[in-house]
Amino acid sequence: MRIAYPMRVDATDKPGGDVLQVLRYIEAGKRGGKDGGRRFEGVLLDDLRADLSGFDLIHLTNIDRPVDTYCSFLRAREFAKPIVLSSIHHSYEEIERFEREGRGGLVGLISGALGFCRLEYLRSLLRSFRYPQLARPTLSMLADGMRESQHRVLAGVNRILVLTDKEKRDILRNFGKIPEEKFACLRNGFEGQASADGTSGERDIDCCIVGRIEARKNQIAVLRVLESLGLRGVFVGGENQNHRSYCKRFREMVSNSGSRYLGAVTHEETLNVMRRARVHISASWFEVLSLVDLEAYWAGCGVVSSRCGGTRELLGDEAEYVDPGSDASIGKGVLNMLAKAATVEHSSVVRKTEITPETWDDVGQRLTDLYRECVEKA
Repeated sequence: MRIAYPMRVDATDKPGGDVLQVLRYIEAGKRGGKDGGRRFEGVLLDDLRADLSGFDLIHLTNIDRPVDTYCSFLRAREFAKPIVLSSIHHSYEEIERFEREGRGGLVGLISGALGFCRLEYLRSLLRSFRYPQLARPTLSMLADGMRESQHRVLAGVNRILVLTDKEKRDILRNFGKIPEEKFACLRNGFEGQASADGTSGERDIDCCIVGRIEARKNQIAVLRVLESLGLRGVFVGGENQNHRSYCKRFREMVSNSGSRYLGAVTHEETLNVMRRARVHISASWFEVLSLVDLEAYWAGCGVVSSRCGGTRELLGDEAEYVDPGSDASIGKGVLNMLAKAATVEHSSVVRKTEITPETWDDVGQRLTDLYRECVEKA
């Protein structure tokens, strides 16, 4: 099978989590399946006008970049191809709260007042100056209506892949009724090695905070809380160049604190930091499913996670959940988890879970079965 992955036009210029997810799908497809042969051949496309005739199935990504996705959906329909969608949908209520309360400054005031749809129209129009192929699809969506176009995609694809049950609930709340049989939960693969005992030497770091430095990830609030509690953190992650003022402020604050910022490091270096930390903190304003929460958990960290996301579905009461808009909530979560870490061996934290993390190879096989089912029914 040949699978096309049409993505946003800036996918190769600004790779993010959606691009990484697709690249992992493609890599998993290359590896041997049940019969020993290649599972499928996947091709990433960042041209909205790409020829789709030579593909057996079209796999769309990211309903929250609706102009690109809707354009690719209509093109796939023109070629009469079966379509799978990885929705990667974030709660619009959580996004709009972030725009009002979390972004800050003049941009925050404007974006909070506009709301998601009008803000996304504006963003798409601005992107079209650099990527002219976006201009016509943006005007087309203005005519058709954004929410109506998104619902048309969701209703018209063969299957919708979600990372969590919460993501499915958010889709139904934000877009209305979608047939139950369209949904399938397929989580991302786990890249680390889940330790049987969770031990890896001394835990000499109070807290680690892993994630791209940007307003959405809320590192400044976490740093502010750590300073108020007299704790030291190690921050890991590259800077989002679209949030330069936020990154500059963060660098200034961390340089005058007891915490450290390592910048972007390798995945193995990140896991080593997690293996040394007592607690990992994630206080994102919105999230589908935080993979770093899970990696930290399987590395033996106590996990403090945002209430905005699906981590609770996997870790349940093993983690502390905090309100990203409340320093008091973040502080309470950190202190509670540090207290647990002081009285409970990290090895027992890891062994408590009945969750066995899927590898990308497992995900590749599940994708293959799903693709084959869609192609055979087409």
